[in-house]
Amino acid sequence: MSDPTIAGKVCVVTGGSRGLGRAMTLALTAAGAKVVAPSHIADDIPLIEADVAGVIGNSGGDVHAMAADLRSADECNGIIDATLERFGQVDMVVNNAGLGMRPFSENFMTDRTKFWEADIAQVQATFDTNTMGPFHMAAIAVPHMLKQGWGRIVNVTTSIGTMQRNGFFPYGPSKTALEASTRIWAEDLEGTGITSNVLIPGRAADTAIMPTEWRESGTHHSGKEPADPAVMGPPILWLASTASDGITGQRFEADKWDTEIDPTDAARAQMVPAGFELRERE
Repeated sequence: MSDPTIAGKVCVVTGGSRGLGRAMTLALTAAGAKVVAPSHIADDIPLIEADVAGVIGNSGGDVHAMAADLRSADECNGIIDATLERFGQVDMVVNNAGLGMRPFSENFMTDRTKFWEADIAQVQATFDTNTMGPFHMAAIAVPHMLKQGWGRIVNVTTSIGTMQRNGFFPYGPSKTALEASTRIWAEDLEGTGITSNVLIPGRAADTAIMPTEWRESGTHHSGKEPADPAVMGPPILWLASTASDGITGQRFEADKWDTEIDPTDAARAQMVPAGFELRERE
């Protein structure tokens, strides 16, 4: 169903064809947004296009799926160029695409790789994807948002515990850098009409970033089931809307979002500052 506060908004959702990105792409397009969904897997393009066709109805939503490598600054620039060429503006960048720990250990929850055992090339690829890719996307998009006086940067990081967990190098530190960046970007963008926030599922989600055995077992160390990627839908819609104007430098956990109350009340009930211990402003 079209949402008048979201219809026509142009959103880039990296990794938008799978997992959390797919869930956000579907929610946004169903509400009437235009979504550019870059993915490194070209075979995903017809799949996400078909998925979107099944949910948009007459909302006016649309998707432009494309293959791109976020490790390349040039290709990140190409994503924004394609967005402007196709839809004429860019209102939101959701930095969702990421590499996890599976390249280092298929069963990384139990068989954890020590940092000195990690393949150096894969470590570099992880930081390039999880930290540098979001930086390039935001840095290239923000000048266009500044011209229109409105915009959204949303970074998908992870739990603070995961950032610090043994055996989670380089994934944890790469997301730690993105978490801190979110806070800094919010301060740099203060007063511009552009916000910078973090959105995470809240607990490990049922996506391909997790071990196959773990997903099939349907268990989580908290005792709860893995989060359904669809939990990302309600908060990303609120973040894309004007209702979230002025809310910046915050982190939101999707599985704690109360869909029974007003979205702004749901956001305020569980948001906390992005980053770590707050410091005095310099």
